[in-house]
Amino acid sequence: MKGILTFLLFSFSQLVGQAQAKTKQVFIEGSGQPIVFLHGGTFDYTAFAAHARLLSDTFTVIRMLQFNVQYADAGWTLPIDYSVSMESDAIKATLDSLHITTPIILIGHSYGGVIAFEFALNHPDRIKCLVLVEPPLFDIAKRKGEYSEKMKQIDELSKDFTPQAIVTEDMIKSFRCEMTNCDTFDIRTHPMWPKWLKQKDRLKGLSVVSAYKIDFRKLYAFSKSVLIVTGTKTIEPNKTVDKLLSREFSNAKTGSLTGDHIAIYQNADNFVPMLKSFVRTNSNSY
Repeated sequence: MKGILTFLLFSFSQLVGQAQAKTKQVFIEGSGQPIVFLHGGTFDYTAFAAHARLLSDTFTVIRMLQFNVQYADAGWTLPIDYSVSMESDAIKATLDSLHITTPIILIGHSYGGVIAFEFALNHPDRIKCLVLVEPPLFDIAKRKGEYSEKMKQIDELSKDFTPQAIVTEDMIKSFRCEMTNCDTFDIRTHPMWPKWLKQKDRLKGLSVVSAYKIDFRKLYAFSKSVLIVTGTKTIEPNKTVDKLLSREFSNAKTGSLTGDHIAIYQNADNFVPMLKSFVRTNSNSY
């Protein structure tokens, strides 16, 4: 009930104050050390429902909704100055509005991982542990001389998904084929195709990912424990970025989940024990 009430209150405040929205819609369950989940670019906070059920007996689990998804589902247009920083700033504003001052365990998948990365580097005092699951931080590959043709293709495609873009079926097809190898089948026959079409506007704003630049000074200064999680069958760009991140963070460990880029959602039963072990080993208490 606590989680449902919090969700409703924040949904209402967002609708009333949309002109200057600074906090995120959230769903909160459980009590204890706060864990914040940030979903991938076209997902939403329901993607981490199973994780919340497994963790809420020990933690306060906070699932946050990205603005690009919230605006798309509501039929609103993203601000022209929409950015990763805007999403990151909203995490702080939301935590402050919830009166959460204790350091959090922050978990981000894909685009959510980019936002988590930005928030953690700018607010290390608010972080207890950081978990990144295949964030497309291709800038690190550029800086380290490992920027591949596949990364370039994804970046070029992502640039079309501006905050004001009109997303077409061809754009969806191209994007999904970059994420899933569709050389041997028509991506439009994929069982998820109807849902992808329905949620096409969630792609708006993802151009900010390809434009994102890493502040390496802050990266090297970040000393909190970091867990980098990779799907065993994910695409090469994600594996390369995760490998580089594990080298550049001063206190990083790695883990893997069976599956591709969305393995985090499909393997809650495997991810949660990995997370608990990591937190237990790399913090004083949880």
